[in-house]
Amino acid sequence: MSLRSRLKLPKEHGAWAMLYVPFVVGLAVAGRFSWAIVCLFISISAFFISRESLLLWWRAERRGRKDNDSFYSMTAYLALAAIAGLPLIFHWRLYWLVPMAIFGLALLMVNGRQAVQMEDRTIAGELTALAGLTLTAPAGYYAATGWMNRVALLLWAFNFLYFASSVFYIKHRIYSLNPKRVEDQKKICRISLAFHSTLLLGLAVLVVTGRLNLMVLAAFTPALFRSFLRIIKPLSQINLTRAGIFEIIYSLLFLLFITLSFIIA
Repeated sequence: MSLRSRLKLPKEHGAWAMLYVPFVVGLAVAGRFSWAIVCLFISISAFFISRESLLLWWRAERRGRKDNDSFYSMTAYLALAAIAGLPLIFHWRLYWLVPMAIFGLALLMVNGRQAVQMEDRTIAGELTALAGLTLTAPAGYYAATGWMNRVALLLWAFNFLYFASSVFYIKHRIYSLNPKRVEDQKKICRISLAFHSTLLLGLAVLVVTGRLNLMVLAAFTPALFRSFLRIIKPLSQINLTRAGIFEIIYSLLFLLFITLSFIIA
């Protein structure tokens, strides 16, 4: 058994990026460091990792089996998340993290139920998980600055929209590779086109009216370009390694430009 299996680490590489890229964005915009950030990093990491054990245990329960190993590992990870989180509340008095944690836990349970019912790979399931993962952006900013304000909310919104673009893009690419799912291809193509067109139009209007600076649009441009390109010109094959490298590059560009947008604002 591999170390990842023993530790019950999540297998989805994209989910790790959706967790940590927003976290880094929040810290970069804050421009500060404190030990509260270390505690928050440990807490959100343990909380995220607990999901894998939760799903294994929950699925076993639904099938009438016991999976004590998964239950114990889930409990251990959640306990670690709580222990690392307690100083944030009682020492640094970051009280806004409490409702954020409750909201994140609620989303975890909803997404866990979707996963048990094999609905976690639906668009609704992935967007539910994404809403929780990208909470690390406002959480990181808040832990670094102590401020829960408009900036924190914008960080969450921008990160959610960026990674939602990835969800629609990947769904569209996957369906495009399966010639037997023509209707699904057409449906996801329409949804992806509507989402990205609305996103582009909304960002453009906000930039032109001066409510957002040009760096925000620049942050989304690579992702918008690749999505529109594949809607217009879908591919019959996909190089997973190459696609993964490009997604990393797009995420780094997003991190850079969205951070600059707040610095120069």
